[in-house]
Amino acid sequence: MVIRMDNIRVRGYRDISFWQEDGIGLIVIKSDVNGIISRNCLDEMVSALGLASMDPNVKCVAFTGINKVFAKGMKPDGDDGRSLYELMQSSSSFLSMVYSLPKPIFSILNGDATNEGYEIALSSDLIISAEDANVGFNQEYQTILGGSFTAARFPLLAISKAQEAKNVDIVFKADSLLEDAKNYILKNFGNRMVQARRQKMYDISNKILLEKVWAYETYLMRSTERSR
Repeated sequence: MVIRMDNIRVRGYRDISFWQEDGIGLIVIKSDVNGIISRNCLDEMVSALGLASMDPNVKCVAFTGINKVFAKGMKPDGDDGRSLYELMQSSSSFLSMVYSLPKPIFSILNGDATNEGYEIALSSDLIISAEDANVGFNQEYQTILGGSFTAARFPLLAISKAQEAKNVDIVFKADSLLEDAKNYILKNFGNRMVQARRQKMYDISNKILLEKVWAYETYLMRSTERSR
């Protein structure tokens, strides 16, 4: 699996790239120089997942990043309550699409996946990571993508190097990550992953909603305190 601009399947995206290779719909997250993604990135991921859902040639989906970064965080479009509300709406749309997709989803951590980046990875069925990637949450981080519940599958949540069964599922050497991940995915994806994901979503959907409401209220409270 080689990431080249001429591999791009659907043009018109700004914050992601998307194409299909050997039955894998690859969504490449294009973070900024600091590894931060925007709300639009989530919206474009939702769009690409919708296309992948309808394409019979796409058997499964994989998320990855660029420049040895998966994603280190996400920022709203502004500092006002409206911007955070829109971010929450985009987060909700992303989670709904992920958990309704009738195909397995993988995350290939080509580099650091922290905070919102790690939450995106946790939304997938299986996390495959480069051995030198840092993954996890900052101590003060407040989850907005259901991470406080999806992270329950791993015992190590503080930011640290990728470790199998501790904070990711599979670890490969960085220099051969994409090819090793592709080979693993083609051998191991199956509908049982989709069934498990749907059951998980049924169990935690209400908790995720409460989590987002709490995050929104906390943000508004802090914004009010700063304005005094």
